Amino acid sequence: MDAIPEKLVSPDGLFIWKGNKWIKSPPGTSQTFNWNGSNWEPINPKDGGMVLSPDGENLWTGKKWIPIPPSLDVNMTSEQSNNNHKIISRINSFGNHNKNMKNINNIEILKSLLSGIFIFLVTTSMLSSQIIQPLLYDASIVRVGRYALTFDAWDTIEEDNAISVVGIGSSMLQYALDGNCVEDEMNLEDTYVYNLAIPGSMPYIEMIQTEAAVKASPDIIMIEVGPNSLWDVDEFSNDALLDYFELRLTILSLMMDGDDDGIWLDILRDSELSFIANSFDEEFKAESVYADDALEEFLRRILLDDSSAPRSVSAAYVPNPNHEDWHSYLRTQNWLYSKLELMDVEKRMAWENSTVVNAVKYGVNNPEHNGTLNHEALEYMVSRFSETGIKVVLVSPPLHPLLLDELNPGQYDGHNNTLDNLSLNDNVETLNLIWEDYWVDDDFYDHNHLDRHGRQKFCEVLAPYISSYLEN
Repeated sequence: MDAIPEKLVSPDGLFIWKGNKWIKSPPGTSQTFNWNGSNWEPINPKDGGMVLSPDGENLWTGKKWIPIPPSLDVNMTSEQSNNNHKIISRINSFGNHNKNMKNINNIEILKSLLSGIFIFLVTTSMLSSQIIQPLLYDASIVRVGRYALTFDAWDTIEEDNAISVVGIGSSMLQYALDGNCVEDEMNLEDTYVYNLAIPGSMPYIEMIQTEAAVKASPDIIMIEVGPNSLWDVDEFSNDALLDYFELRLTILSLMMDGDDDGIWLDILRDSELSFIANSFDEEFKAESVYADDALEEFLRRILLDDSSAPRSVSAAYVPNPNHEDWHSYLRTQNWLYSKLELMDVEKRMAWENSTVVNAVKYGVNNPEHNGTLNHEALEYMVSRFSETGIKVVLVSPPLHPLLLDELNPGQYDGHNNTLDNLSLNDNVETLNLIWEDYWVDDDFYDHNHLDRHGRQKFCEVLAPYISSYLEN
C-alpha cells in the first residue's frame, strides 16, 4: 500500500490531519486526495469521497483508522453500516460544505459589497487626482495645460494672505499681463497680480469660475471685455466651437466641486450643460474621456522612462499645484515668442497688410450691443462681484493700429455701450486701452496679441492704475 499523502484534508476543506489529531486548515484549503480501495490518489473531478467505519466514527487513511474530523456530520443508515468500506459520493461532502457556506451572514456580505464600492470610489478618485489631473497640467494629454488651472488657482489665491489682483479672460489678456512685472512696478508689500486668462476663452465660459472667485475674495478682479468678448454664441456655434466647449467644460468638471455651482448653470445652454458633471456617473464619464490617454502616458513613463509632455519652458506647460514654481507661474507664465521679430521690415509689413487688415472682417470684431450669452455672462459676473464687495476693472486690451485703421464708423459701438452699461454697477471701473495712441506695430504678436515689448508697455500702464485703485 502506498504511503499516506503528506497532507490529508477533510472533505469540506476545514481540517487537516496531523498524524494524531485534526487541526483547522488555513483559508482556501481543499481536499485533494481520494481512497480508491487500495491506495490514495488525486481526486478526479467526477469522483471523490472517503472511507468511513461502519459506525461512522472513524476514517480510513490508507494505513490506519483515525477519528473523523469534527466538522463532518455523518448520519449512517442501516444499509451503510453493513458496508465496511463503502465509498461515499463526493456530492455528499459538497452538501456539508454548502451548509457551512450558508452560515455566512448577510452582514458579512454587505461588508464585502461596501468594501468593493469603497475601493472603486477610491480608485476612480485616485485616477483623476493622481494621474489625469497632473497630465492635464503638463500638457501630456491636452494641447494647453492652462485649461486645467482655474479652480486650483483660486484655491491658492484664497490662501495667499495678501492683496490679490486677478485677471481673467482670453489669450488677449493672457499675453498682455505679466503679473511679476506689475508687482515690481507697483512696489507694494504683500501684493500679488495673477494672470488666469485662458486661450480661446470668452465670458460664456469664464463665468463658471464666478463662485470660486467670490469664495477666494480677491481685492480686484480684472475682467477682459474687448470687442472679441461680445459676439453671439448662438449665431457662431459650429463643430469647432462645440468641441472647444466640450474640452473646457469636461476639464472644469474634473476640477470643480458643489460649492462652485451658481447662476451660471441657468445661463448655459443644454448642449453645454451636458458636459457638466453633476453626479458620480457624469463625473466618471468625464474622467473616462482622458482615462485611456492618461493611463497610456502613465505606463510610458514607468516602463519606458519616456514622456510626451513638453519641456517646462514651453508655453503649453503648467507646473503642478504642488510644484514650487506654481505660485510664480500664476503671475508670470511662459509665452510664445513672436515670429514677427524674426522678419525683416519688408516681410513684416507684407504679413501685417495681408493678415492684420483682414482680421477686421472676423465676426468677433463686430461686437453686439446686448442680448448675447456673452453679455448675460458678463452681467452675472460683474453684478456678483460687485455685490460681494470685490472691485472690478473691465479691461479692454489694445489692438493693432492697422486693424483700427480699417474699422468702419460705429463698428465698435456695441463694445463701448457694453462697457458703459456694466460700469453702472458699484465698485466697477473701465480701462479701455484700445484707442490709446501709444501702441505701435512692434508691440504686437499679431492683430490682437501683445508680444514682449507690448507686455512691458501694458505693465507700465497698468501698475499705476491698479496702485491708485487699491489706495482708493
